[in-house]
Amino acid sequence: MAFPYSLVIFDLDGTLVDSAADIAESVNRTLSDWRLPVYDVQQITGWIGEGSRQLITYAFRDAGSDADIDDVMPGFLVHYAETALDAVVYDGVVDTLAALHAQGVKLAVCTNKNEEFVRPLLEARRLMPYIDGIVGGNTLPERKPSGVPLKHLADEAGVPLAKTLMVGDSESDMLAAKDAGVAYVLVSYGYPKSLDLQNAGALAVIDRMPDLLNLT
Repeated sequence: MAFPYSLVIFDLDGTLVDSAADIAESVNRTLSDWRLPVYDVQQITGWIGEGSRQLITYAFRDAGSDADIDDVMPGFLVHYAETALDAVVYDGVVDTLAALHAQGVKLAVCTNKNEEFVRPLLEARRLMPYIDGIVGGNTLPERKPSGVPLKHLADEAGVPLAKTLMVGDSESDMLAAKDAGVAYVLVSYGYPKSLDLQNAGALAVIDRMPDLLNLT
């Protein structure tokens, strides 16, 4: 049976790749630079999903620092670049993208990670050959949870919103999909924070990316 959508837009961190450990490393290196306490991966994972600036804001505020985030960000982005290619692709992701691509489904990535970090990671993890479009957190004036990036990718692909599907792991992904008026699937293995996945209105909640291929 043919896949029911012509464009699938994927979140990146927590959906296609597990990047929590490398993001935590970059945060902790930055905290250390400022002689602040560091945190375990679980704590930092709870701050992922709203872009790098908000991530480091959460970390510094939790550490009791009132440092100007504008002063912190250059150093953080250096550490982020040092660790950005360490993310691990979740099981079954490559095969799923390849299967959808083989069916002629267009694929895109919409993430709040800065765009300059996205393509190198996708290339390093051999996902780029399947990806038709990328929007990062600094690509457009608006980012998730706005639906603008999803609409932009659909327009770019020439696919109507009714035939577009968002796949993500977080409230930002859900809200962006709702704002854009597109259907969405949530994965159970990412960084959902406090989102109640089972009651979030998704078409499906999947435990492994290959389960996406069973969508009807």
